[in-house]
Amino acid sequence: MAISTTWGDYFKNHHEGLGSTYERFILHGYFEDMKNKYGIENVLETPSFGMTGVSGINSLWWVAKKIPVTITDFDEERIHKIKDVWQEVALAVHIEHCAIDNKVLPFDDKAFDLSWNFAALWYISKLDNFLRELSRVSRKVIFICIPNKSNVFCKMRMKDAKQEGIPYPEHIDANKIKSFLKNLGWNLQKQGYLDTPWWPDIAMKKEELLAKIGIKPKKDSLGQNDYLCILDYFSGKNPQMEIEIMKHSWLENSPYLIQKLWAHHQYLIFAPKESKK
Repeated sequence: MAISTTWGDYFKNHHEGLGSTYERFILHGYFEDMKNKYGIENVLETPSFGMTGVSGINSLWWVAKKIPVTITDFDEERIHKIKDVWQEVALAVHIEHCAIDNKVLPFDDKAFDLSWNFAALWYISKLDNFLRELSRVSRKVIFICIPNKSNVFCKMRMKDAKQEGIPYPEHIDANKIKSFLKNLGWNLQKQGYLDTPWWPDIAMKKEELLAKIGIKPKKDSLGQNDYLCILDYFSGKNPQMEIEIMKHSWLENSPYLIQKLWAHHQYLIFAPKESKK
């Protein structure tokens, strides 16, 4: 999913739509698996900006599970807005300003059990330097999610991003990431595709797509049909949201070829070579 050039709008109106909300709930399953397998006790999300929707809330699940989270962002104004959003759901997060392509992440060696990011490598031109720093501050797991270049709509998405003045960086490549982290002492534990809903990966709110094919969105538990944001799930305003969203996940565990051609993102999970997990 391409970076939103109007990220500020989502802080004015938190309506993220079905696509972004689905992505967030799918990530929760991966978080649960890593928490149980590796005993994650603290988390770094860096960089945090990249996905459309409300910025800086990808790691809400961890804090809701009483796991401390630190996130980084390179925009001071956005950091203030992110802090306000976390306060809305009464959850605490530590946010660090970190300039894009900063040569050094402002953290100690092996400071975090898990370091991760989701579709957030767009602005990092010096990927090798970033991965070196990510390796340095990580203790147990590195989890990276990138747009799926094999998706049949990928070229369309790349074209849209280019028209917005944000061409897709060719250096964001799974094989390059795997090779570099291997040289830094990390084993690839698992890789695959995630975020595989029935709708295509196109630059259109999924509610608009449903309308075009004659399907009217159902009203949520609050009686609203033009608003959807995972913040309502974490605040307790809409506790049934996960159940409703996951009804769209019937393709999520489909055969490999279907996922390769239809999934919106690809994921990589690494652990240190000495790890016995």
